[in-house]
Amino acid sequence: MTFWKTLAAGVAMSLITFVPARAASLLDDIIQRGTINVGVGLGTPPYGLIDANMQPDGYDVSLARMIARDLGVKINLVDTTAANRIPNLTSGKLDIVIYSFSITAERAKTIAFTNTVYVDSQVYVATDDAKAAALPELVGKRVGVTRASTNDIVMTNKAVAGTNIQRYDDDASTSQALLAGQVQGIVTSGALAKAISERNPNLKVQFIVSSAPMAIGLKRGDPDLLHWLNTEIFMLQTTGEIQALQKKWMGASVDLPRF
Repeated sequence: MTFWKTLAAGVAMSLITFVPARAASLLDDIIQRGTINVGVGLGTPPYGLIDANMQPDGYDVSLARMIARDLGVKINLVDTTAANRIPNLTSGKLDIVIYSFSITAERAKTIAFTNTVYVDSQVYVATDDAKAAALPELVGKRVGVTRASTNDIVMTNKAVAGTNIQRYDDDASTSQALLAGQVQGIVTSGALAKAISERNPNLKVQFIVSSAPMAIGLKRGDPDLLHWLNTEIFMLQTTGEIQALQKKWMGASVDLPRF
């Protein structure tokens, strides 16, 4: 073998030796382990709740079970808080989060979002004694929100100076603060507001604060899992299963925009 052939062969072997192996996709990991870890909020009806048989249920939980079914894996539902959704994704504790998870450009700097799985609104809920028709009328009132939720973000950015924002760790605590009179009203999702008002007819939606498109959250940098989830959402819409979930839990189906 000539010098140049020997040199070429050595270079080729070096390239083979030092080409890094492609990192395994989280999608592959989930399938191989046979379980998907899904973050949900079980104190956020109708998205997540504990039913009469003490089992997790709700819109988000039902969607999570469909995803596990179609992946062919078991599901590990992890009850989490709004504030822990992103940290639990970035740390790898959770594979995905389905927890009335509103899409924002700020959150998308840290995690990835699928296409929408529901479109809700942030609304102000109160009795007629604390009624209001717009944000300026909340000045001087104690208004509860769930910490690190979109409701918190919206009120932090949009509330008029003089509004007394009270933050709680989860939606159940926020709702309880309203029922206990610790706050005069709360800003929450339209779906949760509906559930609250059905149990407490004196509480009413006073006005819509903002729109809230919701999606599944996952760790950035895994296009395979993101693509599979978007495909799954599309197929569940095609079969009508997502529309059926919306009618069951929300009372009516809504159009789901796509990126």
